[in-house]
Amino acid sequence: MIKKYLLLASLAMMPVTFIFAQDAPAKPWKTTGFAGLKFTQSSFTNWASGGENALALDAQFTYQADYKNEAHLWQNRIEFAYGFNQTKDDPLKKTTDKIYLNSNYGFNIHKTLYLSAFLTYQSQFSNGYNYSGDNRTFVSRFMAPAYVSAGLGITWTPAKIFTLVFTPVTWKGTFVLDESLSDQGAFGVKPGCKSLNEGGANLKAELNYDIMKNVNLYSRLNLFTDYCRGKEVKNIDVAWDVQINFTINKWLSASVSTNLIYDNDIKLPYDIKNEAGEVVGEGKCPKVQFKEVLALGLQYNF
Repeated sequence: MIKKYLLLASLAMMPVTFIFAQDAPAKPWKTTGFAGLKFTQSSFTNWASGGENALALDAQFTYQADYKNEAHLWQNRIEFAYGFNQTKDDPLKKTTDKIYLNSNYGFNIHKTLYLSAFLTYQSQFSNGYNYSGDNRTFVSRFMAPAYVSAGLGITWTPAKIFTLVFTPVTWKGTFVLDESLSDQGAFGVKPGCKSLNEGGANLKAELNYDIMKNVNLYSRLNLFTDYCRGKEVKNIDVAWDVQINFTINKWLSASVSTNLIYDNDIKLPYDIKNEAGEVVGEGKCPKVQFKEVLALGLQYNF
């Protein structure tokens, strides 16, 4: 008799259980990321074809944490990268050095549109040098430069793989907290000053798309223009990062990453030549900066 009552009670509870299972809210937090270590080593002993001993190491850490619940959207991203190489008896030379922190909060106003505010910080871990023969020139370090941006505007999320953030009210600060570099007026600051403040508009487009199984494309394009530049307001600062990850298995992967930068405040040297093609001096002007890294090694996705 008791078994019959238990069976009837179970049957009665099934619809209720089904309803609650259907209405269970989705998890508000979505997190993803990876940590990778790419290593290359070459060694030669009595090698007739020639070559030089070489060592290269590249470490990466990326973490994305997004919160979406009712009218609230909060997107956070961390990117750390550091790499170096060494050829023969030369000292270690840095190849990659990045600190990137971003947080964007939005309040839904219409379907896929959010009133939003963002904060971004970018810098590097260690000293950077330009190399010419056996000589090296100190050009950067932690907080020299560092870029801090904050803005108010609109976030548009038409699909899970794409986000567009437009902030017509944006502050961008460039910090050079090294006396020798600030005295040179490096990275756009006035000689002797430690910072450059700009106010303008910013547009950021992010794409995170699985091209096919085990192949992921991440692209971030950032455009900024300063309202206070007069005729130079048409000069747009560009920062475009692209990374393609090829996952071989849980621990092995390959990646291709590119970085393109154009900043009107960063003046790079160039040779001034006369009509005969002889170098007669040196000038400085903004140039397109580009970097590409191809790596294969250990990577753990989480």
